[in-house]
Amino acid sequence: MRPLTPDQIRLRAELAAAQEQIVALLRSAVGDSLAPEQAQAVTEEARAWRGANAFRLVRYLSERPDALSTPSSDCPTCVVRLLAALTAAGHGDKVALVACGDCGRTDPLPANNGPEGRLCSRCASRRAKKPCARCGKVASIYARRPEGGICNPCRNKEPDAKEECADCRRMMISYRRLPDGTSLCQTCAPKNTQACCRCGRLRRVNALTSDGPVCGSCYSSPARLCGVCGQTVPIVARADGTRPDTCDRCYKRHEKTCAICERARPGHHINGGLGPFHCDTCRPREECACALCGKVTKVKVFWPRGPVCDSCYRAALSTPAPCATCSRHRILIGQTAEGTLLCKTCSFPDEPVERCSACGEPADLYSGHRCPCCTLAARVTDLLSVNGTSVAQPLQPLAVVLTSAENPYRVLQWLRRSPAARLLGRLVLDPGALNHESLDTLPQRAATAYVRGLLVTAGILPPRDENLALLTNWVARTVAELPARHANLIRPFAEWHIIRDARRRSARGRYTYAAHKGNCGNVLAAIDFLNWLDSQHLSLRRLQQPHLDVWATDRPTLRSRSIPFLRWSTARRLCPPGLSIEHPASQLPGHFQAEDEARNELLRCFNDTALPLDVRVAAALVRLYALPLTRIVELTEDHISRDQEHTYLAVNQHPFVLPPKLARLIDDQLRHSTPRHSTTAGRRYLLPGQSPGRPRNPLGLADTLRQHGLPARAARNTAMVDALADLPPMVIADLLGIHPKTAERWATLAGENWSEYLSSLT
Repeated sequence: MRPLTPDQIRLRAELAAAQEQIVALLRSAVGDSLAPEQAQAVTEEARAWRGANAFRLVRYLSERPDALSTPSSDCPTCVVRLLAALTAAGHGDKVALVACGDCGRTDPLPANNGPEGRLCSRCASRRAKKPCARCGKVASIYARRPEGGICNPCRNKEPDAKEECADCRRMMISYRRLPDGTSLCQTCAPKNTQACCRCGRLRRVNALTSDGPVCGSCYSSPARLCGVCGQTVPIVARADGTRPDTCDRCYKRHEKTCAICERARPGHHINGGLGPFHCDTCRPREECACALCGKVTKVKVFWPRGPVCDSCYRAALSTPAPCATCSRHRILIGQTAEGTLLCKTCSFPDEPVERCSACGEPADLYSGHRCPCCTLAARVTDLLSVNGTSVAQPLQPLAVVLTSAENPYRVLQWLRRSPAARLLGRLVLDPGALNHESLDTLPQRAATAYVRGLLVTAGILPPRDENLALLTNWVARTVAELPARHANLIRPFAEWHIIRDARRRSARGRYTYAAHKGNCGNVLAAIDFLNWLDSQHLSLRRLQQPHLDVWATDRPTLRSRSIPFLRWSTARRLCPPGLSIEHPASQLPGHFQAEDEARNELLRCFNDTALPLDVRVAAALVRLYALPLTRIVELTEDHISRDQEHTYLAVNQHPFVLPPKLARLIDDQLRHSTPRHSTTAGRRYLLPGQSPGRPRNPLGLADTLRQHGLPARAARNTAMVDALADLPPMVIADLLGIHPKTAERWATLAGENWSEYLSSLT
């Protein structure tokens, strides 16, 4: 061993003195809780115990007595590491970490020098960006070419940049090369995983805690004091020069004007934060053919089945189906070579099976690593309880209805997105508001009708005729807005005549939505008639027949609607006797279909699988049996009967045999029209509406048929004429439940007057 030179001896002595001084300075700054051995250990961890860093550290600590509690932004790198080591050793209350001069973060450590002080790796990389030699954008230089440095997007656009991924078969940037020479993209490449210390699954490590590695699903940010609400909760946005530490509830994403839709919405700048601002809806996404619907559109997610658009993605999440391998009802994201669909577990058999943390069953996991059923039970309890732990006894039936749904995925989606769920959560806070009277005082929107139907379905509210209730509430609101002189006439007319007759019809079970709209039209016609009298400086007492004739001429569309009010006024001697409005002659139908057109549309209903199932069923019933849409929406499962050979439909009293194709369509419709929530009582409609326990709106159904090229009016007229050409009017009236006189008029049209009528149209 060579003897040391005088310079080496001197340097060793100076280093030993510097090390002693480091220990003394650290203990004086931190306190006696820092033992000499621990001071040496943290200094060695910071790589400042030997060499030039030791002398830099001594010089910095000697010149700045408060160097550890208030470090400067230009401190040496070894000081940055030393402060982090002291914090990790449990002395964080005596020292302060160095923050990045740009973003203000302390993690990652600001180990880079910058003009304004220390910079973290992210900010240093951002500052090192230069203009790309091809696109001109300021970005990180990824490769060198003869023309200069180019960015990563330009490199990826080169012909040799992409290869076919051996797993997903897409042309992607190669991320990992396999031994056989093929490559995997970043999505398909196996990840470096460890067992999470909390859930036990093999996952990518999001953080290394004192308990062990934690995956991204289990990790939560350390709780700190939120500078907005003052609660000690996990922080999602660190403090910077413009805002304090902010929790998830208080954090609001910055809104800017989108460069595409020009609306102020949350979003981000594209091209690594250097491009124009795009909202979340307009952000650029890859476009290709959706593997589910075939449309070329923006891709929401890439599944083993292929790219999936946003519409198909949402539909798949809410409509699970049995997996071809495990037979469990799951979201099907993969498929076999034969085309059968697979769940996530069966699509990736080499990965650990994801099991619910509550029941232990394999499932698609939601928050808290729970399956859809367990997640639904927890969220329903949170919605229907005041304290978040238990549901009150009166609301237990509603909890059962929600949690026992056949498809928990759809109920979870409803809880997350529906205004009706939010309204229900507000009503639960006031148990006295859960009655028909309180709901009638709310704005009568779709959410209110849905909540009412849900409460009736659960048995919390008694059932009632909603069409009659709609009329009663509408009359009360309408009369309240009238001047007193008109309200004194309209109120008794509406309550004693219109509503009274509606109650009688409701008691017979035939007060439909169309009848409700007709009664509302009668009241509106009466109001319009009184307004017209005011404009003519007249009153009911001074009304004469010429005045009435002028009214009927000026208001041809209201002639028939105003007759009930005139008769009611005459019977109560509110106007002179003998006044009358000639009832408009019954209008014969003017829209028909040619024979070929009617046959082709019926074949579409039977064979076109691209049409929605409810559209095919409704359009076929119109074209085969001339049923009006108001009668079709009232059909329930009880109207369908079966024997060993045939399926029957009983519209009125006598059932008739359905064609086999239509019978199969109706069976499929009943099977797939499962309501969002299971029902404990009430009828199951063939065409259920959005609100529980209610049929579909016939007006909306008519619009839907029209949009699919299957309008109902002309088809029903043609079907009625064809039926009466083969059967007597009384038989048609008995089968379809129409009035005998109506059937007679149709028979006249279909018989000797049919040719004359067609010639008159031409």
